[in-house]
Amino acid sequence: MIQIQKIMQKIVNHNTLTETEAFFLLEGIVNKEISDVQAASVLSIMSHRGETAEEIVGFVKMIRKMSNRSNQRFSHDIMDTCGTGGDGASTFNISTAVSIILSSLGIKVAKHGNKAVTSKSGSSDVLESLCVKVAKNHHEAESQLIKNDIAFLHAPYFHPALKEVAHLRQQLPFRTIFNIIGPLCNPLSPSYQLIGVSNEKTAATMATAINMLGIKKALVVTGNDGLDECSITDETKMYLVENGTITSFSYTPEEAGLQRGNLNEITVKNKQESAELILSIFKNKSNDSAKNIVILNAAAALFASNRVPTIRDGVEIVQNCLRSGVAYHHLLFISKEEEKALVN
Repeated sequence: MIQIQKIMQKIVNHNTLTETEAFFLLEGIVNKEISDVQAASVLSIMSHRGETAEEIVGFVKMIRKMSNRSNQRFSHDIMDTCGTGGDGASTFNISTAVSIILSSLGIKVAKHGNKAVTSKSGSSDVLESLCVKVAKNHHEAESQLIKNDIAFLHAPYFHPALKEVAHLRQQLPFRTIFNIIGPLCNPLSPSYQLIGVSNEKTAATMATAINMLGIKKALVVTGNDGLDECSITDETKMYLVENGTITSFSYTPEEAGLQRGNLNEITVKNKQESAELILSIFKNKSNDSAKNIVILNAAAALFASNRVPTIRDGVEIVQNCLRSGVAYHHLLFISKEEEKALVN
């Protein structure tokens, strides 16, 4: 308890924590050694000043220590498209649509996600509206991955520590460190990741944390318009983490061969609207802005997972996937598989 109090005092005095101190801080929050009021204050201060890479890594290692992790080893490297959320833009669930497209192309995807905390619709919310079941344990996740090339992992089922802080997150109406660490705590340990972040400072810090954690390859992206996605309305700042190095660059829709879109055409009010927009994209009936932002992000994911040498090379693959109805029929197959599982 004395150590926890010293750690908390450092934060109150506007000092940053070491990786080890951050680990013990989260352990103290989860084990109720710190009151909810104190924990909320500490999280608020950290969010306001900006979390460091060391603090992110400490929190991630603590969550991983307590998580229900899989012993299964798959023959193919796994991809995840989970982002941090919290951009406040009320866009539809772009990363969820991207994950379905990738799996329809035969890429193994472990889509980590949660219900909405700081957004209109979390990935678990929109999957519910699409009649797709999320995995509650490793057996279900591994079964989904083998049958469908995609597993939908509802974070609270796999991370007991996150259950202990869920009420704190709901009390705080802004992004916290838990938004940042979410994509880094996937229990199936993906080798490749596309991670959307809502601002450039956090994206750069997260890239450093990813490098410290030793993930094989990750592309961290943040739109200049504030989107935690590859933007279709503006430039996107990208951080490529690979082979122990971080490379940063800017990327425009035009470089991918896509026209710029309208932010109003990709916003939704709730999970049902998000699901409807995703379906319209898969049916080739959506507006161009919604279709193109999914194409751009899916192409970036193909690049991040070493399937194509450049993002531009991935665009035509994704366009053909949507045009041919492959992604749509794959979604139908996934939802029917879940119906059969419920009946049986």
